[in-house]
Formats: sequence, structure tokens, C-alpha cells
Amino acid sequence: MHPVNRLITMKFSTSTSLLHGLLFGLCISTAQFAAAESILEMHERLCSSGNEKSCERAEVMKTADEQAKRIEQLGDAFATRINRNEYETDNKPELGTAYVQVMQDFFQAEAAKGLQQTINDDMLLMCADHYHNYWVNQKLIWPTDEQQRPDWSAIYYYIVDHYFGYCLRNFLSEASNS
Repeated sequence: MHPVNRLITMKFSTSTSLLHGLLFGLCISTAQFAAAESILEMHERLCSSGNEKSCERAEVMKTADEQAKRIEQLGDAFATRINRNEYETDNKPELGTAYVQVMQDFFQAEAAKGLQQTINDDMLLMCADHYHNYWVNQKLIWPTDEQQRPDWSAIYYYIVDHYFGYCLRNFLSEASNS
């Protein structure tokens, strides 16, 4: 008998096979429960058990989550007041122009909260060029809304993320290496 046919016709008639099947099912269901706990929840649980490092990580994650929600709100507000004619050409976003405006808007919002940031205009323009060239000239895509127009709320978020997550890190590390 062919091995595949043997597997197809095999039945869980013995208690060992049944036990293996139950254990396999238990492993699958346990894995689903473990995946349901977020990393933040895991750190909070470990923190409540006295793990100091998990307490620190949970606090950082909560702060990052609050910052992300705040940037989303700023992006939503930016999207409602943007003049699409000024920042779009043939339904394509002018990301270089928008980049500078988004970062100025973000820094103003930060200043209103009492957080002052030093802005280097030359670096901001290099970041804007890099961002525009990456999305429009290399990827040939950008975030869009339901009408397939540029989604300025999402673009705002990605611009702020690019500035702090990629641009500052790379340009500052290059400057320190020279």
C-alpha cells in the first residue's frame, strides 16, 4: 500500500493515536491562547510579578502608544485643513513640499505642549527629498483613501515616523562618524 493511502485510511482506533491527537489539539489551542496576549499585557503581567525590566518596558510601550495616538490626531486635523491643490499634482502627493509643512505643524504642536525641538532647515529639506524620492519615485505608491486620493492623515503619520525613525538617526550617525 502506498504511504499516502496508508495515512488516509489510518484511523484513531488505538488509545495511543487518540492520545496523540488530543495532545496535538491541546498544543494548538494553547498556542492560540498564548498569542492572544499582547506584548504590553505580557510586560504588565511580569511587572505585577515583580520584574522591574518589564515594568520599564511596559511604561515605554504605553508612552509610545500615547504618542502614536497623538500623531494620528494631528494627522487627522492636518488632513481636514490641507489644500489638496497645493499638495497634489494629478492625484499624486507632493511629498517633499508636504514633508516640511507636516514637520512644522508637528513641531508647533510639540511647542504648544512645552516641548521645544531644534529644527535644522537643511536637514529637514534633505529628509523631505529622501522621503519624496522613496515613495513617489521608487515605490511609486503612497497611502490613499477610499477615493484613491492621497491619504493625508496617514501620510502625516509616516512623515513624522520617517523624520524621527529614519532621517534623524541616519543623518546624525553620519555626522558623528565624520
